[in-house]
Amino acid sequence: MLFSDMKQLTIKAEDGLLLSATLFETEAPKALVQIIHGSVEHKERYYEFAQYLCDHNYAVIISDNRGHGASVNTQYPLGFMDGVDQIIADQYVISKYICLLYPEIKLYLFGHSLGSVFARCYLRKHDDQIAKLVLSGTVHYNPFTPLGIMLTKAAIAISGKHAYNKLLRDAVMNNDDLSWLSENKENIEAYKADPLCGFAYPNSSVLTVMQGVQQLKESKHYQFKNNNLHILSISGKGDPVTGGTAGLRKSFRLLQRIGYHNFEQIVFPGMKHEVLNETNRLEVFNSVLYFFEQD
Repeated sequence: MLFSDMKQLTIKAEDGLLLSATLFETEAPKALVQIIHGSVEHKERYYEFAQYLCDHNYAVIISDNRGHGASVNTQYPLGFMDGVDQIIADQYVISKYICLLYPEIKLYLFGHSLGSVFARCYLRKHDDQIAKLVLSGTVHYNPFTPLGIMLTKAAIAISGKHAYNKLLRDAVMNNDDLSWLSENKENIEAYKADPLCGFAYPNSSVLTVMQGVQQLKESKHYQFKNNNLHILSISGKGDPVTGGTAGLRKSFRLLQRIGYHNFEQIVFPGMKHEVLNETNRLEVFNSVLYFFEQD
């Protein structure tokens, strides 16, 4: 598939890491959309969705999270993350970049899977930077997360940040059986064949994921400056990552505890985790567009 209006960028993070990003440009955009991708994947998997939004007059930016795709160096090789706060700082740098390009234009944030965790962590300090939030494949809070953090810190103390622990790794991402990922078999095969997908997370990255999930529950640490934030959750009916109806309900309760109250939810039948890559994904694209078009 060919993508027009696309510009490749490198944006310097606070610590000097060059974040690889792609900007889908349009003149006089209705709004700006910043996309945060999920675990063990990369930005290119969102190009079709980004082009769709751009075709409807939205400027879109998506970066590879550090340790993913092309946002790597010797200190941050593929798969390595070193704390959730650093990931959020990177995303804030991306926000500032696109908002400088398009001043006075509203910014919407879209996060898929682990990106939905990072997007909610972004709210802690920066909810006043965005007007709308879309959570895709909305990860729910796991009550065993504190135990997981304790065990992962112990593993780091014993074997180091860069070591691998299969038990801990599988606790946050099981790539042995990908049937949960999608109803679209072609999507699963493409994921398996992609060298920038499905790689293993070392201990430090496992801890980063768990820290992000734990922050979902720490409502007192959210500054809560934007009580008008409009939030949409989209997920597949067959997605185990959300925790089902009960898990989605708990996710909304945690947001309500912070103070947010303006929620919408769409659960798509016949879909699993990657709703943007299902065969009938246009239905999902249209639903997100409709949400963005609302006043």
